[in-house]
Amino acid sequence: MNPIASFSGIKMDHLEIANLVHKRPDNVKRTIESLVDASIISHPQIEDGIKSANGVIPKVYVFSGEQGKRDSIIVVAQLCPEFTARLVDRWQELERQSKQQTVDLNNPHALRKALLEYTEQVIELEHKNIGLERSIQTITQTPTGVKFQQACKILNIKRQVLADWLRSHGWDRRLQNVRASTYYSQERGYCETKYEERTKIKANGELGSYSQIEFFILPKGMDVLVKHFGMTA
Repeated sequence: MNPIASFSGIKMDHLEIANLVHKRPDNVKRTIESLVDASIISHPQIEDGIKSANGVIPKVYVFSGEQGKRDSIIVVAQLCPEFTARLVDRWQELERQSKQQTVDLNNPHALRKALLEYTEQVIELEHKNIGLERSIQTITQTPTGVKFQQACKILNIKRQVLADWLRSHGWDRRLQNVRASTYYSQERGYCETKYEERTKIKANGELGSYSQIEFFILPKGMDVLVKHFGMTA
């Protein structure tokens, strides 16, 4: 019997978990270590990660099997409970992949069935990619960009998730207690802050003026965000 494909050893490291829940890897690592110290989860396996540009090979915690699945869910529930479902979905995806059977090349019926299933998977993936590309094109054709709340709806993510991402990547700052773009994000065409002079009546009845500040994520910035968050809508 000659196997066409087989999947075994389902596992997930703490870097992938950090990416799924939008947390810093070091925060995820500390959470894992504190849960291990409290004997709430088992100590995960430690493996070498991918060598960085400066030649450093990081150590990563790896969860595998049923025990690893259980422990990783506990870790995410401790970090941010709202992302637990996303982690469970990822484990189910890995399990579906692992259940693919080896195929006997001497069995025409089994071979034909395997090739048909593979073709269907490729077609489905192509359709998803086409849909994602069209969504990106629609967003990037908007010349004025979108406001923060609109971006959250487009990306189908919570406001705090996007707020944390923008701040950690240096895209926004606080100006007069409202969100505004940074020099970094403006220079790269990711974000823009618009100012509009407005008037209002003061308590003494006199007219006064003030600047209204509005934060926009420009098409180029939305392109980056769509590709990062994967258009979960």
